[in-house]
Amino acid sequence: MEFQTIKYEVKSNKVAVLTFNRPESFNAFNKQLVQESCQAVQMAAADDNVRVLVLTGAGKAFTSGGDLAWLKAADDNIKKREILDLANQLAITVAGFEKILIAAVNGVAAGAGTALVLACDMAIASTQARFAPNFVNIAAVPDSAASWYLPRKVGYHKAAELMLTGSLLDAQQAYELGIFNRLVEPEQLMPYVLELAGKLAAGPQRALRYIKKMLKMSLSNDLPAQVEVEASLQLMAWSDSDFIEGVTAFIQKRPPAFK
Repeated sequence: MEFQTIKYEVKSNKVAVLTFNRPESFNAFNKQLVQESCQAVQMAAADDNVRVLVLTGAGKAFTSGGDLAWLKAADDNIKKREILDLANQLAITVAGFEKILIAAVNGVAAGAGTALVLACDMAIASTQARFAPNFVNIAAVPDSAASWYLPRKVGYHKAAELMLTGSLLDAQQAYELGIFNRLVEPEQLMPYVLELAGKLAAGPQRALRYIKKMLKMSLSNDLPAQVEVEASLQLMAWSDSDFIEGVTAFIQKRPPAFK
C-alpha cells in the first residue's frame, strides 16, 4: 500500500517503523495522516512478520498535534465532530495494538501528539525532544485520550499544572517525570530504538504480549482481580513452548532461541 503522509517499512528483523511524514507542517495531523496512520497500525497488528512497531516523525518534529488549518476549516459541529471521531479512532487503534509499541520521539510532541507518546509501551527521546500538552494555549481542551493518559503517568496535580498552563517540557524534564524512558543524542535515536526493538522482536512473543496485557489491566483492577489475571496469564505462559525453551536454555547456560 502506498501512503502520502506517512512512511511505513517492515524490516527483516520483524520490526516495523511508521514515520509521520509531513515535515513541512511539523507532522501535524490532518485527515489523511490520521487515516493512513490507523491503516498502518492495523496492518502491523495483522502482519505475522511484525512483532514490534516504532512510531517516529520526519524532520524536526515527532508531531505537533492537530493541523490548525484542518480545525479552522471545520465550520460546523458536524465537521468538528468528524475530526474528533477520527482522532479518537487513532487513539483507540493504538491503544488496542497488542504487540510492542515504541515511540522514538525525535522532536516536539505537542497536543494530541502527547497522547500518542503516552499510549506507547516505551518512549525513547532525543535530547532535543519536547513534550507539550498545550491545548489550552489555543483555548482548546485535551483530546485523543491525553486527559486519560497524563494523570496516570504523572499524577493529578502535575497533569493539572501542565494542562492548565499549557506548559512545554524539555527532554530532561519529561524524562524526570517518567514520560520518556531514556534520552539519547539525536544521531543515536533511531539506531538505539531499532536495536531495542530488535531485541524485543527476538524475545518470547506471547509472554511479552501477556505482560503488556496485564500491565494495562492493572490500571483498572483491584488487587484480587489483578492477581487472578496474573495467575491466568502465567498458566498460559507456562504452557507455551517458549517457556520450555527459556528454562532449558537457562539450565544449559546458553542464550534461548525463542520462536
